[in-house]
Amino acid sequence: MKKLKPAHTLTALITSSLIAGVLVIPSVFAANLLSDNFDDGNASGWTTQNGTWTVVQDNGSYVYRQTSSSEGRASAGTASWTDYAVESKVKIDNWNGSNRAYVAGRYQDGNNFYAASLYNSNGGKLEIRKKVSGSTTTLATLDYPLVVGTWYTVKLELAGSTIRMYVNGTLQLTATDTSLSSGGIGLVGYKAAVSFDDILVSDSAGSTSTPAPTQSPSPSPTTSPSPSPSPTTSPTPPPTAGAVYVDPNGSASNPGTLASPTTLSSALTKVAPGGVIYLRGGTYSYNSQITIDRANNGTASAIKQIMPYGTEKPVLDFSSQSYNLADVSLNARGLQVNGSYWTIKGIEIKGAADNGVYVAGNNNRLENLDVHDNRDTGVQLGRYASTATRSEWPANNNIVNVYSHDNFDPDNGEDADGFAAKLTTGPGNVFDGCISAYNTDDGWDLYTKSETGPIDPITIKNSVAHHNGQTSSGNSTSSSDGNGYKLGGEQIAVNHIVTNSVAYLNKKHGFTFNSNPGSITLTNNTSFSNGEGNFTFDTGTHTFTNNLSYKGTSSDKTSGTDVASSNVWWKSGKSTNAAGLLASDADFVSLTPTLTRNADGSPNLGNFLKLATGSDLIGAGTPSGTNIGRN
Repeated sequence: MKKLKPAHTLTALITSSLIAGVLVIPSVFAANLLSDNFDDGNASGWTTQNGTWTVVQDNGSYVYRQTSSSEGRASAGTASWTDYAVESKVKIDNWNGSNRAYVAGRYQDGNNFYAASLYNSNGGKLEIRKKVSGSTTTLATLDYPLVVGTWYTVKLELAGSTIRMYVNGTLQLTATDTSLSSGGIGLVGYKAAVSFDDILVSDSAGSTSTPAPTQSPSPSPTTSPSPSPSPTTSPTPPPTAGAVYVDPNGSASNPGTLASPTTLSSALTKVAPGGVIYLRGGTYSYNSQITIDRANNGTASAIKQIMPYGTEKPVLDFSSQSYNLADVSLNARGLQVNGSYWTIKGIEIKGAADNGVYVAGNNNRLENLDVHDNRDTGVQLGRYASTATRSEWPANNNIVNVYSHDNFDPDNGEDADGFAAKLTTGPGNVFDGCISAYNTDDGWDLYTKSETGPIDPITIKNSVAHHNGQTSSGNSTSSSDGNGYKLGGEQIAVNHIVTNSVAYLNKKHGFTFNSNPGSITLTNNTSFSNGEGNFTFDTGTHTFTNNLSYKGTSSDKTSGTDVASSNVWWKSGKSTNAAGLLASDADFVSLTPTLTRNADGSPNLGNFLKLATGSDLIGAGTPSGTNIGRN
């Protein structure tokens, strides 16, 4: 979907120009010059040169993909643009050797542009490059680990002769050049297969650039800093044909048009596969559960979606639900997703008597949600009913860039996790880029019990768990666990996967097997200053690669394989490593906790726990050139 402003303000922008489907608005009216997230299923407005370009679905979201092993270029915008920032999510699907992906600015043609480059060389590099009259020059470069299949938010800023490159919200490179003064934007897969999404161009007055976080005065690791900030709501598409509109004051009898909006419950019955339910801004107060019925499904090629209208902020508030302390099984949830092929993004959900969001269907996607102050786990996956067979357990759901925090159960405090995929979950469920903080029980709970047997492996990646065990206001009980990542239960083997995730300042353990005797795979995780062990894996054949533990209260327990001696542990009050590497304060840019969320909701730790230049942990992992700890 191409957009610049919420549709209800477009009538005021009478000088807007529409270029082949991509909205472009003069900067006198708005900071945003162009954006495209391809949710309309097409790439109208883009001009391609070479390569093979298609709009395809990727985990429930449309992306613009170049698949040819030859160079592919796509461009948009206007030749008169001068100073602006262009941002895109970029994922390398196949490097096809030592090749590159570009986000380009002041793009005049295939022989003249500046580019923020991801380069597959010696484990990965970032570059600022220019191409002038067909000749390419590298203006700045930096070693930076790059992983196939991982989304990076890449931003190129152009201000006069100054060129800056940001990755995941942090300034990485700066260069100066005067060769090119104006031009549109470009996406380039230089002999690499690449996916692009969430394109945003903003003028210099309204740049979306996020500088490297400054170190504000913050507490020592034994005290509780302020909670992670609320998410920044990403712009969402203007309305499309066939959309259904919902307003806090809408009526169930209304047709669900923009002029006559309906209710959310009614909209769920109206939206067709491939359709979108747009929620107008404001608070929706509910005293009962909202349920997407099990027969209410999209399809793999026609996802049903719920999202905000424009940049408005809808809040689903279930605080008025009654709470049954005598029998908590009777408590209502907030939003229950029993259907399949739904995407729900960009909204706030709070106050439910039980879970804020419960997912029981398949192939769903939760994205950039703020889920908090529920009276049980914020986001949980599990079967839709006790009668559901194992083949009906929820599968292939993606929980992406969701923030779950301050969930507290008044019963005993040991049920309210940030995220839970436990007891009855099927294959293919993934948590990516999520933050769990200040929940009275655990950050993640993957508990199993003998009555229902093993669940299928869960994947957690690029995520953060901190300060679990009590809420930010201090609510806790003696029963509150407070683990960052609790990865098992009742001695049942399940081979979970946890990658590039961080745990710090949790009440109990950072990462714990919790009696899971299987083979959990842990790669490039960092655990710092948790109340008990940073890594606690007493038994099992677990696989540890490039993990980093620092300043734990108790010694790490690491039953399993230390791959290539690549892990740095904390044992007997000091740093240890089988190959003689040691961690000290000097190995980190900062040990002061800082955490923000990027515009897409993904976590941004800034310099916290980032390896300092000159650290011998840089490039010391396996394969050679891979860092130890978080990427």
